[in-house]
Amino acid sequence: MTHTVPWQTQGTLTANGYRLEYACWGPPPKAAPTLVLLHEGLGCIELWRDFPEQLMHSTGLGVLAYSRAGYGHSDPVSLPRPLNYMTLEARDVLPEVLDAMGIQQGVLLGHSDGATIAAIHAGVYADERIRGLIVMAPHFFTEKIATDEIAKARDWFDSGELKTRLAHYHKHPENAFNGWCDSWLHEDFKHWNVSNVLASVQVPVLAIQGDADQYGTDAQIKVMKERCTQPVTTHLLPDCRHSPQFDQPDIVVELVVKHCLSLDSIRQALKPPQVLCDSLALTLPGHAYIPGVNARHAEGAFDDIRASVFLCLTPSAMSDTLAFRAGIKYRQLGFYWEAHEVLEAVWLAMPEGAEERRLVQALIQLSNAQLKIRMQRPKAALRLCALVDGILDAVADAVADAVADAVADAVTSPMLMSIDVEGLRQQVRQIEQGISVP
Repeated sequence: MTHTVPWQTQGTLTANGYRLEYACWGPPPKAAPTLVLLHEGLGCIELWRDFPEQLMHSTGLGVLAYSRAGYGHSDPVSLPRPLNYMTLEARDVLPEVLDAMGIQQGVLLGHSDGATIAAIHAGVYADERIRGLIVMAPHFFTEKIATDEIAKARDWFDSGELKTRLAHYHKHPENAFNGWCDSWLHEDFKHWNVSNVLASVQVPVLAIQGDADQYGTDAQIKVMKERCTQPVTTHLLPDCRHSPQFDQPDIVVELVVKHCLSLDSIRQALKPPQVLCDSLALTLPGHAYIPGVNARHAEGAFDDIRASVFLCLTPSAMSDTLAFRAGIKYRQLGFYWEAHEVLEAVWLAMPEGAEERRLVQALIQLSNAQLKIRMQRPKAALRLCALVDGILDAVADAVADAVADAVADAVTSPMLMSIDVEGLRQQVRQIEQGISVP
């Protein structure tokens, strides 16, 4: 019997004798269905970027990603890989990963090689836990466009530049690259074709491909339409290459959300999560709103929370309002737009010049910065972080002066409205360090 590992931010599991790294986001399998992400031929957990987090907030599902053997920080594999390595992954590894993580019901979402693995598993192995299938830029048979592009990648790797890039993400870059490239460029791989598995897929399918995919033509998603007996929705995205999730992120997230909500078993399992906010049961929004990505909340959705603020309250008493407490909890859980929405009511109700008002302004702008990161606007996020830093400097100085006046020994970590100001400043530093500006 496979040992179930904890549902935590990241860790390792064992499948088919390999130690594999994994990461997860959102509710655990007992609380909600799970989107299981399968990466491309040179991918790994880190190369999904913020796509898993976007999916978690937009769908309400848990999200699981793992790096296959040979990739990321997972164990390396023996080379050369067998030419049916994708079938072996679907048969021998993926089931053990699902077992280890305690997946009860979910949707497979694969990209490139990962899409092929997902389709093979959904077709040949008829796993009852899998309720839907999403494939992006899949491969079901070899096309010359793919091998020509992979041959270019071989030259790039041999020059050293691609190897250097891959070393940022893969502990064993040669193992990752050669295991993929040598299989695809093998003389016998030109005859590789697994499209026969599609007739066995027993779940609805969403197939996405870019119209400028450099590794394949739309024949790859057309064959799904032709051979699958279950409903297949295909989308050929304009101005999009091999990675739709990065070239057309807004569209892809929207399509994934719609597909998941079209699956009866998944939709029925989704319940608004509840979190205990001190003594209050606070119902979280159904999704984290991201402008341009998903639907905005209904007008007035947060009016009851905002109404907990009264102009007659003193600034210090604002920390006990539902609006302030909800704003803090929303931000902690990644509902950045929603945190801004409720904290704004607190800020507006406070008198000009109050240090508490400045602190709330810092919390609002920090939420905005985190939202800008999710919207892939790193420069705007950095500008907001700098603004927050300046506000917190002023707040910390004022609070420290007040404490020094009151007691002989001034505290080194000033608190205001039960917020550790220095701790909040450290959060700003961490966010800034994690921002990559092209």
